Amino acid sequence: MKPFGTFKLRAWICLTAVMAATPLIKSASTDLTGATQSAPSATTQTVVLARPKLVGKLTQPGLVESSGIVASRKYPNVYWNINDSGNPPILFAVNSNGKEVYSIRLIGAKNIDWEDIAGDADGMLYIGDVGNNSLTRKVLAIYAVGEPDPKSKAKTAVVKCKYRFGYPPGHGPFDCEAMFVRKGWAYLITKETPRARLYRVHLDEVSASAGKILQAEDLGLLPDAQWVTAADISPCGRRIAVLSYLGVWVYQLDKPIEQIAVGQTTSQPSAAIQTSPAKRKVQVVRVKPLNRRVILRQAEGICWETGLRPKALLITNEQREVYRMPLIDPDKVKH
Repeated sequence: MKPFGTFKLRAWICLTAVMAATPLIKSASTDLTGATQSAPSATTQTVVLARPKLVGKLTQPGLVESSGIVASRKYPNVYWNINDSGNPPILFAVNSNGKEVYSIRLIGAKNIDWEDIAGDADGMLYIGDVGNNSLTRKVLAIYAVGEPDPKSKAKTAVVKCKYRFGYPPGHGPFDCEAMFVRKGWAYLITKETPRARLYRVHLDEVSASAGKILQAEDLGLLPDAQWVTAADISPCGRRIAVLSYLGVWVYQLDKPIEQIAVGQTTSQPSAAIQTSPAKRKVQVVRVKPLNRRVILRQAEGICWETGLRPKALLITNEQREVYRMPLIDPDKVKH
């Protein structure tokens, strides 16, 4: 997203001031449609998020509008970053403090409105060209590329697949800035208020290579979150981190998301989603917006730290700052 206009910035500041009066952390058990459900199983450990701490700055000269970040699944302390709309199709690798590691240009991709980047356990990176500020785009795109080796001397990488997709009939158009990928599905969170909506797209390479436009599936409303600018899923598939201009949410699921968000594949686009609300229980942990004296400004990138059991989130903004938000023991939180 491009910088706010004056009116939007003032409105955002006023809304942040109102939200700052809410409790520090709010927990509830809800499904994705917002209906109250029973408590999650005992195997789901509630997380509490500490306040973010500034840990560095993005140093690469070409990384001017950080719009998404994801941890490498192959290389320790490597994080892939992208620029916002209108910039060259380049991937930037940085470390956890934002220091430059590597950069590589993608062949076969165009940055119309890149908004988020994701990764999977198979060594693939996915770039979400899913922004739609003007609400005129009916077909959006997700680019897939094998994760480059940040120690290589290669200057370019070829896109493996371009997935073009649209929302279901009667849905949208939406602006979207948040995406994560797991088990062959890309999950998208709309940038709406008062509540965002969750969709998913089956990354069917055969259909995409044949030029077919895939159709997203509607998975329902996402409780509490609004003005969402980025998202990421933990390696276990049970914790979804969501960033917005108002704060950070972590949605904690009883099971990996692919086991509870069961729907039809894109080969049956007209079929109704068969996910039962009773099977979509999540525990919501919401952190209030930061005090205005703590400046995150246009925060548009969030990811879990590298490692199979990440203990913190990293956040970047378009002002090139990098923040770390640890997960802490609930018993150690001061009330």
